[in-house]
Amino acid sequence: MAFTLSTTTTGVYLVGSSGRLGQELITQLEAQKDFLEKELNIAIQINGATTSSKMALSSSGKGLEVSNSVIQNELEESPMEMDLNLLTEAMEADVNPHRVVIDCTSSEEVGDYYEQWLAKGINIICPSKAVASGDRARYDRVCQAERKNAAQWQYESSVGAALPILTTLRDLLQTGDKVERIVGSASGTMAYCLRTHSLEVPFSEAIKNVIDLGFAEPDIREDLSGEDLRRKVVILAREIGMDINLEDVEFDSFLPEGLLKKDYKGDSDAICAAVADDMKEVDELMDEKLKAALAEDKVLRYKFEIDAKENTAKVVLAAVDKMDPLYRLKLNENLVAFHTGRYNTAPLIVKGSAAGADLAAAGIFADLLRLSRAFKSTQQ
Repeated sequence: MAFTLSTTTTGVYLVGSSGRLGQELITQLEAQKDFLEKELNIAIQINGATTSSKMALSSSGKGLEVSNSVIQNELEESPMEMDLNLLTEAMEADVNPHRVVIDCTSSEEVGDYYEQWLAKGINIICPSKAVASGDRARYDRVCQAERKNAAQWQYESSVGAALPILTTLRDLLQTGDKVERIVGSASGTMAYCLRTHSLEVPFSEAIKNVIDLGFAEPDIREDLSGEDLRRKVVILAREIGMDINLEDVEFDSFLPEGLLKKDYKGDSDAICAAVADDMKEVDELMDEKLKAALAEDKVLRYKFEIDAKENTAKVVLAAVDKMDPLYRLKLNENLVAFHTGRYNTAPLIVKGSAAGADLAAAGIFADLLRLSRAFKSTQQ
């Protein structure tokens, strides 16, 4: 659908459209397409889609059909190899000013384009933590490019999938509140593992179950080593002004050093299955930790804490009692508690399920709608 004065059309370029997350996002966009156009006067038009090796661009002005089967077929038949420079040229040539690139990859190469995309007025949405928690100099350049240009960089889903964690934090900061500490558990994968691990269910079996449910990272070692949660901690800490990098975050890892360095073969499913099998070597240790916690009427949780005053951040396996909000975490839930100047007697808590491609895609979709509503307000 071409854009008109009554309908705001957001032109989307989807990088990483063939992965689990990209396909889930397309499914959600397709399901809501008619509602958005009829009820909100918003049209989402996918003008380009890419895989790691190929890309397809719309040449009709009407966009690619918002359908997984159609887009995947377009990509298979496309003669165009994936080329970020050509993709950038296509976005720059798009006459619709409401352009958004959605990065569903964790590619450092793609992240290197964020600065120039923002400089060209192209908005970015990403669940990836690569840029927001990565090299500080690049992060600063991207933030500066966003401030200087009429484009936004949204990455809500990088921390809590569809949970409004970053939105809440920014609301606190922009209304003048002072964030003193942020505490919680923001790994749905590890929350599920620890919640389902029992003296009857080995820790390695809980890992296999979380993989089968699709709650893990493509390489579950990112979850087990603490890297995924550490990256989320860096993102939150940088939001409140801390000068922090990944190596500054103290952490406990579930993953033996040998498994971290092991060269696993195969695709994502094969690697995760092999890691889960190898994790049997920590079952006895995890049972001991669980027994010690239960003896004190406590439970195990993968907990993080950011202290703005002390300028410290850590991720630890903690035994928490019934007074701790983390005690009652269910399955794949995340919980983030903001201790602030205003919320000084009880923290502001954001809590809910936060693992799986469906929730991550919903978070991206929410960011896309926020941008589209902003486009609509400037068009009226």
